[in-house]
Amino acid sequence: MNKYAIVGVGLVLIGLAFVAVPELTAPFGLGESIVSVVGVIALLQGLRTVQARRHTDVTQTELPAPERPQELLTPGEEIDAAIESGRVAYSREGKQLRERLERAATDALVLERGLTEDEARAALENGTWTDDPLAAAQFTTTIPDWAPWHVRFRETVRRDRPRRAGRAAAEIARIAEVTDDE
Repeated sequence: MNKYAIVGVGLVLIGLAFVAVPELTAPFGLGESIVSVVGVIALLQGLRTVQARRHTDVTQTELPAPERPQELLTPGEEIDAAIESGRVAYSREGKQLRERLERAATDALVLERGLTEDEARAALENGTWTDDPLAAAQFTTTIPDWAPWHVRFRETVRRDRPRRAGRAAAEIARIAEVTDDE
């Protein structure tokens, strides 16, 4: 504490003591004059404090810059980006994508349809895991025989691997009951 504050607190306590017990002023021959002196001193101290505050600059605390939110990938965004870019062909990334799709399809069939892992792989190889011929073709590399003739013809001519991968991913999401809201 600063020395003026200590003196101020002391004077206030003495003043309160004199007010509370008026007999304390009798031995000193102090009467109303002591109360007036203490009041003047308190008034001067108050004015000095006000004047000192008027001449000091206002300082503001500088707040730290807020952190930028970190962009996190949504599960499946990486696969969607690979499919949209067309990296589904014979590149290393395409192979990784096909393996991830196959693993996701196997997991979805095991968890949601109650198949064993071997049964799920057999269903993927046979194309019987879905009724979507393009999704089935993702894992069989050919359009199933049960597909309509126009779908088989179009896929024979186009061999659109990104479309197959996208349809397979959508079918896996449907089987796993995954929605965009999750």
